[in-house]
Amino acid sequence: MSQTKLALHENFMVCVIFCERGSIRVADKNIEVEGSIICIKPDRYHSVVIPQGGAEILYLDGVKLPDNQDDFTQLCNDWTYIPEAFHNKEHCKIDTFRNYLNAKEVVPDKTLLTILEELYTSPLNRMTQDELAIKLGLERSQALKYFKDVTGQTFRRFKKWAASISVTSNVFQGQIIGHAGIDAGFSDAAHISKTAKALFGITPSVGINSLRNISTLVKYE
Repeated sequence: MSQTKLALHENFMVCVIFCERGSIRVADKNIEVEGSIICIKPDRYHSVVIPQGGAEILYLDGVKLPDNQDDFTQLCNDWTYIPEAFHNKEHCKIDTFRNYLNAKEVVPDKTLLTILEELYTSPLNRMTQDELAIKLGLERSQALKYFKDVTGQTFRRFKKWAASISVTSNVFQGQIIGHAGIDAGFSDAAHISKTAKALFGITPSVGINSLRNISTLVKYE
């Protein structure tokens, strides 16, 4: 497999790309960074070149990078074990990584993390704003503000993101793209491809052959 390019796109969450062999190149119109582990700030348009052998892409809900951190940052190789820790749900290791990236140490809100897990795993349920407020024990406008403060995204935008992650994860696990999309609330394969291209810079059908995995982990036990 030759190198793969992820077209210009913006992530909704802090994104870290891990590559075991070779280097990833992340760039916008003015900056290019190369390395085996690259951290990308959310809401920054960028493209990515992944070498032969693929890469793992991890999204970190609730992590807030320092304001003065560069849009694209090369991380040291001490963190190469993180993808395996995600797959094995080794929460202590993941917390250490999250706290390293965070501008300040944050104690996870387990109620909100449970809500995020539900949005990722059951996007077809279409949780409403009122349901969010009840789960958080807050008035609706307060719940929406709190949700945005913690995740960095509006509730509506996050639901779109979670549905896209759900589709991508299920496709990596072997589900047919069309079926995965319908299960997540998308109308058809074209809708899935258009959304994935905008969010990840690549369609699910290409991504399954070019990446090792796209992951997000929010459940704490």
